[in-house]
Amino acid sequence: MTTVNHLSVLLLFFTLTLPLHAKFNLTIANHHALLTTLQDLGLSPELRRPENLCTTAGIFCQPRVLTNTHVLKVTGIVLKSQELKGFLSPAIGELPEIKELSFPNNYLTDRIPPQIAGCRKLEVVNFRNNTFSGEVPAEFSSLLLLRILDLSYNKFSGDLGFLKYFPNLEKLYLDNNMFAGKVPPALRSFRNLRFFNISGNSFLQGPLPALTQLESPAPELKTMKTNHKNVPKRYIFAESTISSRNQTDNFQAPASSPAPSPASAPSKKHKKKSTKKLMGWILGLFVGLLAGFLSAIIFTIFFKLVFIMVNGGVNDGGPAIFSQLIKAEELAFLDNDDGVAALQVIGRGGCGEVYRTDIPDGKIKTIAIKKIIQPPKDAAELTEEDTKLLNKKMRQIRSEIQTVGQIRHRNLLPLLAHVSRPTCHYLVYEFMRNGSLQDILEEVNNGTRELDWLARHKIAVGVASGLEYLHINHAPRIVHRDLKPANVLLDDDLEARIADFGLAKSIPEADTHMTSSNIAGTLGYIAPEYHQTMKFTDKCDIYSFGVLLGVLVMGKLPSDEFFQRTSEMSLVKWMKKVMTSDDPRQAIDPKLLENGYEKQMLLVLKIACFCTLDDPKERPNSKECRTMLDQIEH
Repeated sequence: MTTVNHLSVLLLFFTLTLPLHAKFNLTIANHHALLTTLQDLGLSPELRRPENLCTTAGIFCQPRVLTNTHVLKVTGIVLKSQELKGFLSPAIGELPEIKELSFPNNYLTDRIPPQIAGCRKLEVVNFRNNTFSGEVPAEFSSLLLLRILDLSYNKFSGDLGFLKYFPNLEKLYLDNNMFAGKVPPALRSFRNLRFFNISGNSFLQGPLPALTQLESPAPELKTMKTNHKNVPKRYIFAESTISSRNQTDNFQAPASSPAPSPASAPSKKHKKKSTKKLMGWILGLFVGLLAGFLSAIIFTIFFKLVFIMVNGGVNDGGPAIFSQLIKAEELAFLDNDDGVAALQVIGRGGCGEVYRTDIPDGKIKTIAIKKIIQPPKDAAELTEEDTKLLNKKMRQIRSEIQTVGQIRHRNLLPLLAHVSRPTCHYLVYEFMRNGSLQDILEEVNNGTRELDWLARHKIAVGVASGLEYLHINHAPRIVHRDLKPANVLLDDDLEARIADFGLAKSIPEADTHMTSSNIAGTLGYIAPEYHQTMKFTDKCDIYSFGVLLGVLVMGKLPSDEFFQRTSEMSLVKWMKKVMTSDDPRQAIDPKLLENGYEKQMLLVLKIACFCTLDDPKERPNSKECRTMLDQIEH
């Protein structure tokens, strides 16, 4: 019996490993193209294994399914410091699955073949420190998935016309070549570009298009011939067109004309400009202070009016209606405690129950009612604990009224009405039949529901659009402070609606941030700088949104036991580790694998990593998040 068990185990192991080895071979086309490429690069024959090129050091292959047959396709060629003295063969274009071409620190010559355009999945091209020459072919601009392009320390010439549209490019190194002409304005469209170097190209002329300094100067750029003392190490491109005055302040590419002498004194014209600039700053400061003072007065009056309304001012005049979709008489049943008690309870929270009821003749057929209980005691009988609880609930009611009671957007859950009673307050909303995103994800994990990738992407775009309205289109900007799947509700069409603004805060235009006495939000979604400094900005919402994107792709919440068993013990840290690994696909929800959208899902995870950067200044704003998500094609 023991022998039979051993044989069964061996048979099972052989069955599982057979497809990985016996059936997986390079296609004939891939084998021929790879062999030709390695020969033309000058890789010595003893390093090549013609019978199985995928076992050659520096060659990376992955299995693919081709007409029900398991095959291998070349996905990477990485040959660093191999003293290669050949050239890049046109056969490289016959490897369409390749994602990385890295030949740094070799002696490769000749031009880049235009056939490289056939490698449409290329993400990394590193030809640093070789002797490539000639113009970069125009066909290079078709490699839209490029993330890293390093052509530095070669002999490339010609203009930079190949830099047309690279939406995913993060690092661009063209330094120490012989490029000529002007830097193309198309660089402004490279929304993900974070590192950029064109030093050492003495024939380049004219300014860079609308660059904004982000960090300290790089040592390798300080030697460039420029009128400026400090050249920034990293740049981000401005989306809007800046004035000509600002353009003259930007870093300029080195021109062939000599730089002015350091000893030359500033002219009177420059002194006049400096004086005007100083007067402009003083005038701007005065106007800003005046505007802030007037805003403070207006907000103080508004808060007092809301406080009076919340604490009984509404009782005499009936419900406070915030939408034309509902009428006061349709809420008359809320005056009857027995009528409320008979309603269907759909949720319970720290403040009270949430009910559902139908209004057959109303414009909105079904509404949700959040009941916020306050202690039925006189002020003299309230304990300190009761007072704190009451103040917290009053703040949440005021916050809801000040935000969703006054604004309208398709991706924000609107507050329809507020009803004040002696012992409680009712907040009335439109009922969302699909519940919250967290509810649906739990049903998906339990196997009782499906949520495909297109629906998840639609939800992500909807949340980003709601944040864009709160952060950018509304004045003053509003920070939600508790963005998470439980606070994203879904309507009948799975359109996302951001809900629960009880912790939301408005940031006046004159302020860059706000400070709170207590941390607000949910563990796993709170930005690290908020947790450390108690200061919050709209970038705290962006961090939470990055976590939410990770949840949508991975299908796991930050509280999932899976992350507690990892060494990182954090969704964000684990996500970033996996995304920089050799197999980022392991971060994708297994239920979404093999759906044809793996590339798109990995792009969303990259956006999630971008949103959860430790430095809030490096995170994108909500408009950039929405734009990046919209640009992902399905």
